[in-house]
Amino acid sequence: MNPYLDVDKKIVSEVYTSSEPMDNLKVLCDIHGSRWPGTPGDLASVKWMVEKLKSYGIENARYEAFTFPGWRRGPAELEMVAPFERSLECISLPQTMPDEVEGKLVFLGDGPVGIYEERKEDIEGNIVMVTSRTPLGMTRSLHRSEKFMRSVLAGAKGWIFMNHYKASGPPTGTVAPVIPAIGVSWEAGSFLKRRLEEGEVRVRIKTTDENIDVETYNVVCDIPGTSGEDVHVLTGSHYDGHDISQGALDPASGAVTVMEMARVLNKVKDKIKRNVRFVCFGAEEIGLYGSYNYVMMHRDEMKDMRFMLNLDSAGGPGRKGVIFNGHSELEPYVSEMAREMKAELPTGQRTSPYGDNWPFFVNGIPGGGGGDPEAERTRTGRGYGHTRYDTVDKIELEDLRRAAANFARFIFRVANEEDWPARHKTEEEVQAFTEEKGYGETVHLADRVKDYVSKWEKLHPDTEDWIKRRPTGGMSSAYVPSSE
Repeated sequence: MNPYLDVDKKIVSEVYTSSEPMDNLKVLCDIHGSRWPGTPGDLASVKWMVEKLKSYGIENARYEAFTFPGWRRGPAELEMVAPFERSLECISLPQTMPDEVEGKLVFLGDGPVGIYEERKEDIEGNIVMVTSRTPLGMTRSLHRSEKFMRSVLAGAKGWIFMNHYKASGPPTGTVAPVIPAIGVSWEAGSFLKRRLEEGEVRVRIKTTDENIDVETYNVVCDIPGTSGEDVHVLTGSHYDGHDISQGALDPASGAVTVMEMARVLNKVKDKIKRNVRFVCFGAEEIGLYGSYNYVMMHRDEMKDMRFMLNLDSAGGPGRKGVIFNGHSELEPYVSEMAREMKAELPTGQRTSPYGDNWPFFVNGIPGGGGGDPEAERTRTGRGYGHTRYDTVDKIELEDLRRAAANFARFIFRVANEEDWPARHKTEEEVQAFTEEKGYGETVHLADRVKDYVSKWEKLHPDTEDWIKRRPTGGMSSAYVPSSE
């Protein structure tokens, strides 16, 4: 029996008789561009989202501003200088500082964890190239920033991130302002690999980027619960894409899913018992700054947060389930929910320091992300994500609808549950689950890199600023990041 059948019918009929999420996606991407922090499209998109949410009847929609260490792209150059000269297309990776280096090229394949120590003598003082692929056999994702930091710790003085997808252009993604880092396409990287098969290759990298303080924003709105309790549920997605792309899948498909959930849940607001908050986070791509700042700005509300659902890239293909951050007690609960909803709602367990649920997770808050657990286990990379080809034409309205319908009904039930089975984790439990999922060492890499580079005789001013900065995002070793 489904006690919320009338609510389900209202939500599903609203979602499936509207093109609202696709209409919103076109505005975010076609009109406002990448929404990269500090660009004109950033603030313009934020103001538009606030007004759109108000048009749905959610009058408390607003944005919260904060300042963080931003980045502005400049031209980048990659040149093979030996055995002969050849210029190759490349792009700087965010947070790279202006610099120029030349050295022997060292290719590490997919960059498995152990190879950096194994080839330390080759890497020392030279330029490393690794692919974007997670090495075969790994039970977790091996993120770009981890490969970068392990390269730095092995002595690399330059870094090349090679796309492992063909015909997809050079990939982007944030690193740290320590050594110059660039992205190259599969084709450019394959050219360099072929030259290496013939003998030693030397390359030169030049970057001209700027690290600057930037103001950006979180978009926030609430549907108050009827119970009058302070307990609330939060769902969100970041809205900022990388500066080279529309960021249609990552993240805008998630942002418009959150907006659509707000629209349809507001139509059944008189039946929602506990508060539901919707957040579109800024500055995720450059270090989870939006979610970290949200946690800091709303510190006194954390104790009352029942659950946080992160919907980054939620409008892509695949099943629309929930991958929990170490809450196995919620799997049977959601299985029963799926039977009640007559919907496919697969579950899994994982954590990752590279998404907006991380700052909530390290504060012990039950949470997870939308996704397909089976696809997460088998994927080796982002596809066209983080490239110039992440555009609106690749997103299907049906995927947006399934995401909004599934997750709106899920959040409704979480807000209405009288006997909520998940409790906040202790710091020790957070650490234990992080280690269980293979990130125990990873979350401390930034501190190791800061200790390592602080001993260099000469540091770039951007590097000095980064060393002094509180760890954030995927490079964080702070289990309680909001304590500052």
